[in-house]
Amino acid sequence: MIDREFIGLQDALAGEYSLERELGRGGMGIVYLAREVQLDRLVAIKILPSALASRPDVRERFLREARTAASLSHPHIVPIYRVGEAKGFVFFVMAYVNGETLGDRLRARGPLSAAAATRLLREVTWALSYAHGRGIVHRDIKPDNILVESETGRALVTDFGIARGPAETFISDPGQVMGTAHFMSPEQASGEAIDGRSDLYSLGVVAYLAVSGKLPFDAPSIPALLVKQVGSEAPALSSVAPTAPRALIEVIERCLRKSPADRFASGEALAEALEAASGPVRAKLPMALRVWTQASDPLRPAYIAWSGVFTMGLLSEMRTGRDWPIVLAFDLLPLVPLTIFHARKTYQALAAGYTLRDLRAALAAWQQERREELAFELGESETGWAKAMRGVTYALVAGAGFLFLEGLPHTLLSKIVIISTISGAVISFTVSNALGVRMISKRIRPKLIGALRSMIVNSRVGEWAAKLLTPKNRKRTADLDYRPTEMALGLAVEELFAALPQTYREHVSDLPRVVEALEAHAAAARARVDEINALASIGDGHAASASTPKLIAARDAAKRELGTSVAALEAIRLDLLRLHGGASDLRPITTALEAARELGEELDRLSSAQRDVADVVRPTALDLRPHTPA
Repeated sequence: MIDREFIGLQDALAGEYSLERELGRGGMGIVYLAREVQLDRLVAIKILPSALASRPDVRERFLREARTAASLSHPHIVPIYRVGEAKGFVFFVMAYVNGETLGDRLRARGPLSAAAATRLLREVTWALSYAHGRGIVHRDIKPDNILVESETGRALVTDFGIARGPAETFISDPGQVMGTAHFMSPEQASGEAIDGRSDLYSLGVVAYLAVSGKLPFDAPSIPALLVKQVGSEAPALSSVAPTAPRALIEVIERCLRKSPADRFASGEALAEALEAASGPVRAKLPMALRVWTQASDPLRPAYIAWSGVFTMGLLSEMRTGRDWPIVLAFDLLPLVPLTIFHARKTYQALAAGYTLRDLRAALAAWQQERREELAFELGESETGWAKAMRGVTYALVAGAGFLFLEGLPHTLLSKIVIISTISGAVISFTVSNALGVRMISKRIRPKLIGALRSMIVNSRVGEWAAKLLTPKNRKRTADLDYRPTEMALGLAVEELFAALPQTYREHVSDLPRVVEALEAHAAAARARVDEINALASIGDGHAASASTPKLIAARDAAKRELGTSVAALEAIRLDLLRLHGGASDLRPITTALEAARELGEELDRLSSAQRDVADVVRPTALDLRPHTPA
């Protein structure tokens, strides 16, 4: 329905703006979508309702919001184009953001992935850091005041209605608490002096909600909620978002410290910590590897049904002890077409120029992505009827299995019991699956994602299959940006070694083993640098100042290990290139190999000596030992 405010405002702004529809309303304003006539662009117009426009204090507060927001010019703050009055209406015109609020996004589709949350939080932090640098504290950071642009996913901060500017020295009105209770900092809830760190606390609450789908604090009344904000510690984020990266959890939990001194000192510091928590940016997996990781035989449901039927027959035959080997062969028959299907997909990826190591890395990345998606799917609390449905299904399946193993007299009644139990189990399982009942624990399901493929690809069987399926005249692809340097060098050395004459290979027969060890050390060192970067930027209050030098020393040691490992790989590659270029003297490559072997042994000893460093620096937060990649 068209309200009187719409008609009155359109009459006041006729010829300048053409109103289209209402975008939303709150206690302090109504926002309309409009088209600016002269520039022919969409804008959003916020007005003070006429019932409030007559109150001088409210009117001044509304104009203060407009002036505050208009003084800010930042890519992640909604820009203000104009502030004005017309025929009793007080309004301001701002950019129209085609999208939704973060609050709408979370209510509609649940928690964000760790990567999406980190990006959004970083962009909001940049906006807040810019505002704080100009003496402005927002005081009402919450999901409904963060817009997410549809086309780009860009986050923009809006609604500076209760912001405080530099002239107000960051101090709230004495005795007056303003803001949104669920997102208030303890000092804001207590009516104490605030600064930019109060906004960082509020952003920490937003981040907690965005990652887990749950608020850290809730209560049946506003006073009770404010008491919790002031005096209670937030539940560990890992308990409600177990799949979230450890570095991101550390950042969010530091934002939620009760004392402002224990939080990040500034928006810049928080942005740096979020940058570190996001980890190294890798190029997107090439198409061939993405197709391989996502390959799923469309006939797999039929194969599962086939095996299910013959499994029941197998249980029956095992009880009688007669033809069970034949039934077992039919039960396992679907493995043949499934194996052929995945072998064909693997051949396509290998023929495109990729290697077994590429497949292993791609599979690990896909598993991580699927686990994040699964965390979203399993994020909602399970209802009582779902638990009951699962219990009934388990009972019927167990009953059917018992009847097959133990058997019943061959009477009409026993046959009816067996058929009813089996039918009930099938129907219950089918209905449960359709309704999304979790038949496998949410703690176990993430571990099952790609588990069988990973076990095969990382085994001797996987190596044998890759050799068998790799065509001799495969393509040489250039789409290798996603490979880390040590992996690219290791693959180059592997190819150069394989192309050497047999007599040369026999003289340096342990070269592949030494290169593999160096590559593993480099990968582990790279991972350690990323982890320490994240932890060093996060800190831990007073403990952080004591541990930071140790963290820096550990990071420098890991960087040196990375550099020396890569340099040794590079030396081996160059000597192999010289051999392929016509050199016949094997002494340089032998010398480089011996040096690389000694380096590997020394790195092994250093790794052993470093195993207690994590406990000295931070017992539960960081493992500084090298992690051998899969």
